[in-house]
Amino acid sequence: MKLWNIIWIGVVLVCGVGCSSFLDVQPKDKQSEKQLFATRGGFYTAVNGIYNKMASPALYGKNLSYELVDVISKRYQPLPVNTYLTALSTFAYTDENVKKTLESTWTTAYNTILNCNVVLENIDESEGVLQEQEYRVLKGEMLAVRAFLHFDMLRLFGPVYKLHPEAEAIPYNESSKVVALPLMTADSVLHEKILRDLDEAEELLADSDPVIENGPMASLEKDEEVYLRYRQLRMNYYAVLALKARVYLYVGEQANALVAARKLLADSKVNEHFPAVDPNKLLANQSNPDRVFSTEVLTGIYKKDRVDIYTNYFSAEQAGNNYLHPRKDFVGTSLFAGETQDYRFQTWWQVASGVGESGHSLIKYKGIDKPSGTKESEYFYAVFMSLIRLSEVYYIAAECEPVLSDRYGWLNQMRTRRGLPELTVVSEDDFMKRLRSEYLREFIGEGQIFFMYKRLYININSDENGYDTNTYGAKEERYVLPLPSGEVDNR
Repeated sequence: MKLWNIIWIGVVLVCGVGCSSFLDVQPKDKQSEKQLFATRGGFYTAVNGIYNKMASPALYGKNLSYELVDVISKRYQPLPVNTYLTALSTFAYTDENVKKTLESTWTTAYNTILNCNVVLENIDESEGVLQEQEYRVLKGEMLAVRAFLHFDMLRLFGPVYKLHPEAEAIPYNESSKVVALPLMTADSVLHEKILRDLDEAEELLADSDPVIENGPMASLEKDEEVYLRYRQLRMNYYAVLALKARVYLYVGEQANALVAARKLLADSKVNEHFPAVDPNKLLANQSNPDRVFSTEVLTGIYKKDRVDIYTNYFSAEQAGNNYLHPRKDFVGTSLFAGETQDYRFQTWWQVASGVGESGHSLIKYKGIDKPSGTKESEYFYAVFMSLIRLSEVYYIAAECEPVLSDRYGWLNQMRTRRGLPELTVVSEDDFMKRLRSEYLREFIGEGQIFFMYKRLYININSDENGYDTNTYGAKEERYVLPLPSGEVDNR
């Protein structure tokens, strides 16, 4: 059985017509809904359909990973003939194609949230259908997914929290009914809703998630039940802790962020279950390297056609007008500043034909050969994309430590994991510059860089800018994307 069939059975099960209509988010047929949630398989069909939606191009399969949010953070230099990508790269949010893309992302996110709520409502009425562990795991996952999606909608469309925590932001949907909801303040969404959901998710998963004892379990043995496996493709317990650290950092509660980060980093099972990428299997392997460093990913998405990302956007020979690449000299001179021993430089970038000898193309999502003589499950990393990395938890801990030497300490642990020498303690300004550099190197193609700039409300400096050599000042009109017109009209 090919890997994608294994994953489809193990992670998506049999979605079928019932699941398809369920995920259309139209007024629901209550009888069909009742039938869907009458069995264990029905619950998993619905849940896995939700994870599928998260992997769609409107969400983390494109817009919220390598394209929209990376382009507006000046990671690439789009070709001028592509008017849509050029509009994005110049913050032209009123461009008609840009507006349509933003509306698609918003609508898909809230449709997926609504379906989380449908599952949550039925989980609470599932006595006799789900086992106790399944009840706790699925409810914890759906609460976490709901919080995760709302948080990214707030980070994208909400105000600069550092400046205006009390400004109107987004609605928080906790119902399965399709109704217009009022905008809540950013502070209310974060503290009263998102962190509340994550607290409950953590409590539910802490004593039920099999990831704690057994790790990711990204394989399937004969006759083995699939329901609670593939934990890296779920919003598992460790991912919830990391997400809490991310949220606390965003709201400026560094002490709480540090508590959540340390809870992960001090857990010996985390390093056991999510070990650092092995350079011996990475750098000396030219045919099928694990370029996404999948062993370190706490949670991610299954993307069967991931190879098309490289072909359609990052291949100088094949991408055509969609070709995305940083400006000439940026990668070697500015991004890595001569530290070419960095595993990320050696693994994620290659000299691009037709761009110039110092121009580089991103190959993070380039296709790989099927490993010879290995199990199909070991090919998992070829169809995997990250949502939350363990490295981010190290960076959060580094930013939140009150003592400067401890901040460098966490940063140096990650530099060691990337084949780099440790830094000496210099100053607060030097540390923040180094930390920003780590974000730029680590999260290319994953959408987190824009959110870093917005959270800190800082300039995109000339030496951090992959688009051109200018500095782009921190401005609210650049960092706050407009709500879709339909949402505004419904206020």
